[in-house]
Order: sequence, then C-alpha cells, then structure tokens
Amino acid sequence: MLAVETCQIHWICTTTSRKTTIQFFQVNTLPPLIKRYPTSSFPCVCGVFLSGQFVKGSPEPPKGNAVVLHELMENLPCNAFGNKQCTNKCLDSIVKYLPNSPALVCGSIDRDCYKERAYLFIKNCSDTWVNTNMSAGREYCCKEGISYKCPLIQ
Repeated sequence: MLAVETCQIHWICTTTSRKTTIQFFQVNTLPPLIKRYPTSSFPCVCGVFLSGQFVKGSPEPPKGNAVVLHELMENLPCNAFGNKQCTNKCLDSIVKYLPNSPALVCGSIDRDCYKERAYLFIKNCSDTWVNTNMSAGREYCCKEGISYKCPLIQ
C-alpha cells in the first residue's frame, strides 16, 4: 500500500510589458515515496499551449512558451501509467483556473489570438512535451493582452 503525500503549491508570477508568466511549483512536505516502477530524475511537468503553437497530430513540440507551466517536482513511473498519473495530477492542478482562464490566457501570451484552444501537454521522465489531446473545450480570443468574446460566425 502506498502512503499519501501532502503538498503545498507555490506560485511565482513575473510580469513584463504585456506578458504575465505564471509558474506553479509543488513542494513535497513529506519524504519521497519509494516507487515500484522505474523513474527518472526528470519530474512531471504540465504545460498549457494554444492551438496556434503546434500542429495537431505532429510529433513536433509546441513552439514558444507555455501559457501556464506547472512543475510538480514529483518523479513518476516512466511508462504509460506514469504518463496517466502525470496527466491526472496536471488536470487536478489546473481545473480550478478554468473559470478565469480567458484573463489568464490573454495576460500570459505576447501576441493576439483568434479562436484558439488551450491544450494540455506533459513532460514525464524526459524533457519532451507530449500532447495529451485534452483541451479546455472553449476558444480564446485575445487582442493586446485583453480577452474578448469570440464571434460565433467569422
């Protein structure tokens, strides 16, 4: 039986002229668990990228910086189960920000966007982004760092 870790989340926000970068750092307050699966020294990292930053279905990584970057600082198994754990932990961490996501997204990017979707990417055991194909299910429209309601018809 595995023990449960208790964690605290720390935020670091930096703001430049039009861009706010928000990073989440999770600091474990208990000693690391002993894993039954092989792990690596590269922890689970969550990144939210807009659809304009990558080509859907392409193995190429997204371009530019993540809209939201969340470093869990937790090593997970280096297999499909570990990737699923990483994805679920990322979803648990970012779902509470969905109601305010238009302001968060528009304040975090350094360009305008029109009808772009936010997708969750993860890194687990390697410094390579993996597209989870999970999207917030809404479109974002931003002009000069401000969110506006996307028109229904182009």
